[in-house]
Amino acid sequence: MSERYFDKGNWLLHWATDIEILCPKCEAVGIIKGTPYRKSWSAIFSCHSCAYSLKTKTYGWQGSFMGRGSKPCEYCGTKYVKAKVHYENRTKIKGKTANVNCQTCRHVNTIELEFIATIPHNRAVDPYFGLELALKERTRFGQVWVYNATHLKELKAFTSAKVRERVLSKWSYFTRLPSWLKEAKNREVVLKAIEKLERKTITSI
Repeated sequence: MSERYFDKGNWLLHWATDIEILCPKCEAVGIIKGTPYRKSWSAIFSCHSCAYSLKTKTYGWQGSFMGRGSKPCEYCGTKYVKAKVHYENRTKIKGKTANVNCQTCRHVNTIELEFIATIPHNRAVDPYFGLELALKERTRFGQVWVYNATHLKELKAFTSAKVRERVLSKWSYFTRLPSWLKEAKNREVVLKAIEKLERKTITSI
């Protein structure tokens, strides 16, 4: 076990240059090669098994969406009748409107939706397409997941360390990890999950 780990303040996207993903077509493992910077944000996914590929410029976000909108009730005038609909992925979106009952008079209003890409609470998807990560392992406390072998190595070093030092940054990946994953009493469980992930990874450090 390491005695000390120094957190340099890297945020999660620091490791988003190579991401191991489950292919949405054949479920084999493929790799996303990405550029995680705002002005040059782009990525290409390539499956190592069926040769299926995606480009952000052509396909964009493939993961979950939220459709939302609001308007006054067309019958009684209640100011805001709101619609909020969650979709598992792009293919689940069947139209650009939703029918919602007014909370005052129960009249059915048809509301135009604005669609926004969303990331699931557990965030076990990539940031470019919203595809399912290959490197994830469930524990009784929650899910341990990483993008690639380098990311996994850093998480292991952090988890193993008895003393953790860090720069003052609220955006640090380690600062924003769920509390159960950082607690010393859960160290053994998390390390066992990491060991399983080490046997799965196809990227190199």
